Amino acid sequence: METPITPYRWTSGGLTDPGRRRKVNQDNFLDRPDLGLWAVADGMGGHRDGGRASRTLVEALATLPRPRLLGAAADAVRGVLTKVNRQLAEETAADGGDVVGSTIVTLIAVGDHCGILWVGDSRAYRLRDGVMTRVSRDHTQVQALVDQGVLAPEQAEHHPYSNVLARAIGAESTVEIDTLIAPLRAGDRYLLCSDGLDKEVSDAQIAAVLADGAPGQAAQALVERACEAGGRDNVTAVVVQFDSA
Repeated sequence: METPITPYRWTSGGLTDPGRRRKVNQDNFLDRPDLGLWAVADGMGGHRDGGRASRTLVEALATLPRPRLLGAAADAVRGVLTKVNRQLAEETAADGGDVVGSTIVTLIAVGDHCGILWVGDSRAYRLRDGVMTRVSRDHTQVQALVDQGVLAPEQAEHHPYSNVLARAIGAESTVEIDTLIAPLRAGDRYLLCSDGLDKEVSDAQIAAVLADGAPGQAAQALVERACEAGGRDNVTAVVVQFDSA
């Protein structure tokens, strides 16, 4: 799918897979180049109906109009995430059941800038001039220990509690949403993914696969690589390429 804009045009593609060990896929993704909007949502594993939570998020985001200003677009995305968070939290409080929640990472593009908004440990990466950088920061208890200097970053990836979330949509009545605004450059390639990818594939391997082929092909190759490496969780990848118009 392709949409020309000024001063950039973008192409994108995405894929999700339940993995090799789970029958139900609680991941959902949004690939809407016509809106300049992409997202990956990962329903909280082990919780009731996490797939519904992630699906509710992407369906709500898909109703947003095409933005004209990035600030307004970021506010609109934040409003959707806040509304869905309140809805899910209220449902849990009403029936007294397990938390129905999801992580979320979104990318919006307007003009010559983009915005990344996220909650949880679904990630955003940027490949620029052959160098891949993680532009989101996990909302996990282990990442908090890294931030405090208790754990080294290399210890965090293999820590037994690395998947314990500190934030998620639906977990609390209010939610803090991280936002990053960044300038675009021709040739930038962004990856949004659920943790089913980064838990199986190293950053160096992700960077090598991400750099190769069209966005849709790269997304498929990343998902396949995660499944081949064990596929212990649902895995989703959305790849967005920016080029000069």
